[in-house]
Amino acid sequence: MQLPTFALLAFASVGLARESIHMLNCGNSRTSYQAINYYSDDSNDGFYPGDSNTCVANGGFHEGTSSSCKFGSGVTFSWNLQGGANSASKGTRVGTGNNGFHSFNCFRDDNHRLYTDGHGNSCDTIYVCFDGVSLENSHMAVKRKAHYIC
Repeated sequence: MQLPTFALLAFASVGLARESIHMLNCGNSRTSYQAINYYSDDSNDGFYPGDSNTCVANGGFHEGTSSSCKFGSGVTFSWNLQGGANSASKGTRVGTGNNGFHSFNCFRDDNHRLYTDGHGNSCDTIYVCFDGVSLENSHMAVKRKAHYIC
């Protein structure tokens, strides 16, 4: 029995329903900033998640050091990116994070456009962090997501 494409995509997306943090480069020809977005269900990313689930990383995403950013909700996300994280290939684990509720594994993403904010700034995802206990499952989610986005 052959399943319709919709059914296959729906089945595949079940494994993607997990919390995620996207670390983004946002900007246009006049301005730029780095933002962090929280999604309670990563399969619903691709849009601005609202002020309570966003923070601006004023210090940027420095490699080899720890940093943090406080969301509008009051939750703080802390991360540590390894040296060379920005030049790592897509899907490579480049660090860890924690929001006080869960630990996250962070991976180099492919710079795809996640959304355009209300001021005309394009926001492209540099790193994506997934909650969960299994590093292997997080890594596979990055690969599956990239496959279904393309």
